[in-house]
Amino acid sequence: MNLIVVGGGAAGMAAASKAKRQDPRAAVTVIERGKYVSYAECGIPYYLGGVVKDLNQLIHYPIEEFTVRRGIRIITNRNATKIEPENKVIVLDNGDKLAYDSLIIATGASPRVPEEFRDSGAIAIRSLEDAQAAKSALGMGNEVGIIGDGTLGMEIASELSASGKKVTLLSRHDRIFPRIYDDVGEKMREDFESRVNVIKGAEIRDIVKTGSRISVTTGQTRLEFDTVFLAVGVGPNSALGASAGLRLGSHGAIRVDERMETSEPGIFSAGDCATVRNLVTGGEDWMPLAQISNKSGRVAGANAAGGEMNFPGALGTVLVKIFDFEVGYTGITEKDADSFGINNKRIFVRAKSRAAYYPGGEDVYLSLLLQNGNRRILGAQVISKDGGAWRLNSLALAVQQKISADELFFTDFGYSPPFGPVWDPVVIAGSLGMDK
Repeated sequence: MNLIVVGGGAAGMAAASKAKRQDPRAAVTVIERGKYVSYAECGIPYYLGGVVKDLNQLIHYPIEEFTVRRGIRIITNRNATKIEPENKVIVLDNGDKLAYDSLIIATGASPRVPEEFRDSGAIAIRSLEDAQAAKSALGMGNEVGIIGDGTLGMEIASELSASGKKVTLLSRHDRIFPRIYDDVGEKMREDFESRVNVIKGAEIRDIVKTGSRISVTTGQTRLEFDTVFLAVGVGPNSALGASAGLRLGSHGAIRVDERMETSEPGIFSAGDCATVRNLVTGGEDWMPLAQISNKSGRVAGANAAGGEMNFPGALGTVLVKIFDFEVGYTGITEKDADSFGINNKRIFVRAKSRAAYYPGGEDVYLSLLLQNGNRRILGAQVISKDGGAWRLNSLALAVQQKISADELFFTDFGYSPPFGPVWDPVVIAGSLGMDK
């Protein structure tokens, strides 16, 4: 069989590799519009900040791993411009036509760049090519402006400030990183704003490059920088699928079922361009995250090659390092629950990360969102300088398994003073949830 994968990122290469394992006789071809395949996009902020010294460190495998050892054909620097489902043909930007028996669309997502700012000199990051351009631009001066206070904006601001750059972050909100609750994020925000110049309530009116400098005009003022980053979110690259008549779903992503199959039999989609089921609400959602891309890609590859595998859905679990803080969230928020008509209550805990007598402990700020009545855990947020990440991941499992605050309290977590107090913040949260 001829199996074609469009996109050589996390989902695409996971799909191609699984398909080849599923059916070693299959002729698997990957079409990638850029130069690189199988790289760590999430490591780009650390490359920009100098923690990662060489861009090649972000490449998971050399291309020969796929072409020589796994027997996958890879075509780089080529765009797929059209799908003809009726003929089972895909057309490339050079006019070549490739026939397929099964097709996987793994075209990812692109940064949202308002049309009026496309030629402004501001940098939006998604690929290693973007990272190379950004690294070069950062060498031109010390003053950096970052527009956007989501995960990427906060992460880049943190890494560049730590590397010695003078960073200004512009947020349109009244508080930075607005998904994080006020009580959970208070100390993180205070720390961030002591290191980064933050301008809140900033509505961007204009971005203009003049010589070597870039000016950003807001409703309040005009600022000048050597480098400006746009980090205002991403959108799914679903145009190729849409032009072929595939149905779109949440956020304009390609609609898929649990097998990652689209509305057209034999065409699958995975990763940042495809929808996903929200495991808390049960509804269709869109979650452009690396873990989801890898796993959904594997499912698409298995099924496209004749196997049988289902993707159950996801929570949208996020972890990010912001200066010294481990910041994470999973599941839904109070606002989400209210919008879905879910009767809820929220628990907040501030406790220590280690036994009081053991050195190195830090405050842990933790919140659980519970469903009233059965006390099922619907979402969680954790911030700490010590052990925030492992606690968040423990709570992600609790949300996914639909356990209650009572079950969380009685979970037999391991205990040792260097890793947590005997009454761990997670256990305390479960206890408080039981009492309400």
